[in-house]
Amino acid sequence: MTSGIKRGLAAARPFLIYGLSIALGKGLSLLTLPLLAHHLPPAEFVQLDFAASIIEPLGLLAGFALADTLFRFGQGDEEARKVALGRLIGISLILTAAMVALTQALFIPLLEGHPSLPGTLALRLILGAACLGGLIELPLAFLRLAARPGAFMAFVAARAIAQALVLVGSLWAGFGVDGILIGNAVIDFIIIAILIATLPKGTQIVLESASLKQTLFYAGPLLLGGLAMFTLGACDRWFLAGNVPAAMLAQYALAAKLALALALATQPFALWWYPRRIGVLQSHNGERETARFWALGILVIGGSAIAVMIGARILITQIMPGSYIGALTLLPALLAATCLNEIASLTNGVAYASPKGWLVLQTNAAGAIVAVALYILLIPGMGLQGALVATLAGQLLRVVLFLQDQYQGKTIPYPLLRAVLFLSACGQVIALLAQTEITSLYPFLAMALMLAVSAMLIMMEVRPSARPELAS
Repeated sequence: MTSGIKRGLAAARPFLIYGLSIALGKGLSLLTLPLLAHHLPPAEFVQLDFAASIIEPLGLLAGFALADTLFRFGQGDEEARKVALGRLIGISLILTAAMVALTQALFIPLLEGHPSLPGTLALRLILGAACLGGLIELPLAFLRLAARPGAFMAFVAARAIAQALVLVGSLWAGFGVDGILIGNAVIDFIIIAILIATLPKGTQIVLESASLKQTLFYAGPLLLGGLAMFTLGACDRWFLAGNVPAAMLAQYALAAKLALALALATQPFALWWYPRRIGVLQSHNGERETARFWALGILVIGGSAIAVMIGARILITQIMPGSYIGALTLLPALLAATCLNEIASLTNGVAYASPKGWLVLQTNAAGAIVAVALYILLIPGMGLQGALVATLAGQLLRVVLFLQDQYQGKTIPYPLLRAVLFLSACGQVIALLAQTEITSLYPFLAMALMLAVSAMLIMMEVRPSARPELAS
């Protein structure tokens, strides 16, 4: 029995470390939301959110899907991973130099003076830091691939703690949004320098034409697919600006940030599973093993969504200013959209296993086209509700298309009915928690019973063969 406990603890160790990494890395930013809400007026809160929507696509471009490329072509031994890492960093350095020159010379003059953006110095620094994003992602991806969660946690935690201290200090000193953004950019520059200086011994940064060609064919479509995904994340702010009052946009921005807590809650599983999903799929009985881990991921996503809603309800009703209470009613739809995005990420292993990234691009582009078309059609008349409908439609289409992908002519046997039952029960609980006043516990008891039954059905799918793989 003692040896069984030890094996269980060993299997759970990566999850626990990755969970702590996320708690320190992203959880701190969520804990500072009340501080931001109390110290920044809604207009400046929106300004901070709008700046993030500008940084995100630049970060995607800078990353160039190189972390996913490392996961795809760095599946060999330690030396093979170092070779792949060195080649990809060489590509990232060239891409970074080109992006910094382009954004500073051309992009800044176009954005300068926009009322929803920070000052020029802050804008230059945050865009410069965004262009260096690939140099952060690649070394951290290597640590995940090499099964070094402790080192990963050290870097993530250091960055997050420093950013939280900068935020508190900027608000206390009255520096506002510009101070927060400038401080975060400086921290990123320091983290990049440390990551490059501490690359694994023997890593040689090179640029080879063969590796460049292979990367372009694989990462190029993934990058375009990632940019398409941007339309389902932050692009809706661009369409909402001018159509929705600033106070409502602030509520929407808060609800969106809280919904992202779901992505953070599922990250311990994702950080462990995503580098391994292609290897599992290519193994003996890989389709069945993939379906079982998919079921485990569904359990994580649904349970995390309920936990996030409970925490968000307490935060909004008990801690945040009363002007943000409307965020509570927006949160279920945004949580549903985040759930669909996480399920799509859980399901896209077949597409990423392809030698080229076109399947990912096609699926993400289809979801993006639907979302943008509905943003244009619905937002002018429906406002925030139109944005929610459009985002949900785009995310749902992505999930359906990824579920239809076949691996070497074989369909993955996902337990779809069990998953739908479980997620429906989770949705009902979340909808009840979104009510501003709860007068009876009976609906919760009924939903809890349905939730328990559906969760047990999925656990029956996970239990038979997940344990050996988890321990590896």
